[in-house]
Amino acid sequence: MQDVKIDRLSVAQHSLILQCMKKAVYQAPTIEELYALEKRARLERAREVAALFRSLYHRAVSALTAKVVRHA
Repeated sequence: MQDVKIDRLSVAQHSLILQCMKKAVYQAPTIEELYALEKRARLERAREVAALFRSLYHRAVSALTAKVVRHA
């Protein structure tokens, strides 16, 4: 950026950049795609939370039902 002059960063140059960006191939996701993405994220989150609770439950059960070995 050292060789870039201040006059090249004027407002007129920014408008040209914005016009080029509008012509780009970027396509915003539709409402249906956003809804599907949100639904998928909620499903994955629910699976992870269920796996966490399942893991904690199995740990608690195994700790409570563990047999104690006493050496005499």
